[in-house]
Amino acid sequence: MPSFDPARLGFSTACFARTSLPRALELGSAMGFRALELLAFDGYCHSQGPLSGFYFEHMTASERDALRELASGFDYLSTHAPFIEICPLSPNPSVRETAQRQLEIAIESASFLGASTTTTHIVPRFGCELADFREELTDLYRRLGDQAAAAGVTITIETGYPVPVEQFAEVIWGIDHPAVGANVDVGHLRGAIPADLRCTPEGAASYNDLLEAHVRSLGAKLFHFHLHDINPDTFRDHRAAGRGFLDYPRLFRTAAEIGYDGLFVFELEEPDLEQALRDSQTTIFKAMAQ
Repeated sequence: MPSFDPARLGFSTACFARTSLPRALELGSAMGFRALELLAFDGYCHSQGPLSGFYFEHMTASERDALRELASGFDYLSTHAPFIEICPLSPNPSVRETAQRQLEIAIESASFLGASTTTTHIVPRFGCELADFREELTDLYRRLGDQAAAAGVTITIETGYPVPVEQFAEVIWGIDHPAVGANVDVGHLRGAIPADLRCTPEGAASYNDLLEAHVRSLGAKLFHFHLHDINPDTFRDHRAAGRGFLDYPRLFRTAAEIGYDGLFVFELEEPDLEQALRDSQTTIFKAMAQ
């Protein structure tokens, strides 16, 4: 089984709400992180405030070069494509074409910046079941996969939709493209836990079982990880690693057993921005060592 390189543990700039992009990178670098995930969107907020990112298509050549130079101090780089208000499977052709172009631009910007992968979300067609647009979804990601392969990057679909881990794996394997894989977000399986088990020890145990099954079902199609934790009392995710109930030693054993060798990127929404990231880093280094 592989041992995990600490340099492949990184942070998303989403961890640093209310912080400029240059300052977020400065803080992460000072903590010793060698991997970075940039948001390929800007102007949005999560629970801790506004987030810093970029819009590649609206940057001048000099601005693009400056961003690439800013990120060049990290050994590993990934990006997160736009997903809020993005509906690439919309029946409205104007909405659909604009949204799909956003995903294409994310691939272009990832390649320009020297990133290895960009993360996307499946946004289901409103009012429809997966079977209603499954063929279109597969065709879209095969086309995006061709673009990504030509650009020297990969594209991943993040945990979330469809909710059942078996269906999610079927979608990923069904796309059947070497440049298209999955991003396991460790906190995005909450909807798969029955409501009466949430915030209970039984629910926490079931969640860790489900997370292992999720990782194993993806196998070689697992390209990327988003890390955080889940509060046992509120069932809120994006907590600092070690402040919740996720069994990280078990997760890393499972990842090692399937031969995972990609990045692990923190996505946090904690008010104590820097301390939360430091605590998470300590927790994960200990889990990796086990």
